[in-house]
Amino acid sequence: MLRTIEEAIDNLRLDLSSPRERSRGTISSYVQTAKTFLDWRRSMEPLSWLVPPTDLDFKRYFVWRRQNGVSERTLAKEFSHLQKLTEANKWDWPFTVDDRPVARDKSFQPACTPGDIETLIRAREAYTNQELFYLAISTTWGRRREEMVKIRRTDLSETSIRIQTAKQRHGPSSTEKLIPEEIRDILLSYQPNITAVSTLSFLFARLLEKAELGQRKGWGFHSIRRTLETAIQWKLAENELPLSLVGDYMSWSKTRASTAFGGAPMAGVYTHHEVMLSGDFAVDRIILPIHPFLPLWRDTQNNIPG
Repeated sequence: MLRTIEEAIDNLRLDLSSPRERSRGTISSYVQTAKTFLDWRRSMEPLSWLVPPTDLDFKRYFVWRRQNGVSERTLAKEFSHLQKLTEANKWDWPFTVDDRPVARDKSFQPACTPGDIETLIRAREAYTNQELFYLAISTTWGRRREEMVKIRRTDLSETSIRIQTAKQRHGPSSTEKLIPEEIRDILLSYQPNITAVSTLSFLFARLLEKAELGQRKGWGFHSIRRTLETAIQWKLAENELPLSLVGDYMSWSKTRASTAFGGAPMAGVYTHHEVMLSGDFAVDRIILPIHPFLPLWRDTQNNIPG
């Protein structure tokens, strides 16, 4: 029987760290939910919290969270976190997927306009090497924060960059991308060492301020990713190329790519662009020449801050 809350949390951390290690941000989020729940339960029943929680404990917790103004979207996330807590400690989880809270409103998913991205790039002289590095990666490949924080100098060569991909359950764990000439000096002028996704969120806010785009709550590097996905599809259409190439370029999962372009998840199993492409970096060599934002970086090659 567990004797302390710390033991329950340690078991959760272990489950999230091995055999597959989750990101630091993911582990932190799960642990925070677990602490909130266990501290609440101890405050309600100081002695009985050591006994595995019952379905009534979980139900009362969700009622308490709603009474404190927590959104259904957050409760849905906590539902998954608490299920993992029970698995890690070999407690019973009394609910099914049908019990999961459902958000009644659409999530806020802001996207930059192409004009916003142009403004961000043209304000390059105001940025540090660090800020330039992550903005260049974001506007070129649309990488997620979870992917950018893992990039280190050893992942970079004169011609390519290796990026560990996120949200790939069955696909490759990393992808090698061809570095375009327009941003090569920017990438090679900085030694990446950021480890927390929250640091990248603050960095994006600084970019907005320096580009005089103002504070935008809820905006981040994913706002660039959404715009880049759409803008690349426009360019592919203009050049009579398969729109599904955007999925390969931005490391979509097979399921997402096939659902978007094939109409059904299984279609991705039968989509193989290598049939029409050959050579290293084949997809990059098609998309980089028609990339919507690389031309904006073209005159930055010899204008890197000291």
